[in-house]
Amino acid sequence: MELLVLGVVVWLVSWAVSLRLNPWVKCSKCGGQPKKQGAFYSYAHHSCDKCGGKGQQVRFGRRLFNMGPGRP
Repeated sequence: MELLVLGVVVWLVSWAVSLRLNPWVKCSKCGGQPKKQGAFYSYAHHSCDKCGGKGQQVRFGRRLFNMGPGRP
């Protein structure tokens, strides 16, 4: 039982360090390609509405613990 608790604690600490060092992931909607081509005119494009045209979004854990967005 103690080994299981120790394993969970180690996992949580490593996840927290990972959230601190790597706060961004690819946008789940556009997959990191924020400029979408227009449906009728392929030369026209628009930005992804979920990430605001950045191609990245803040990781779930940072939003869960209200850690802020970090540096892009």
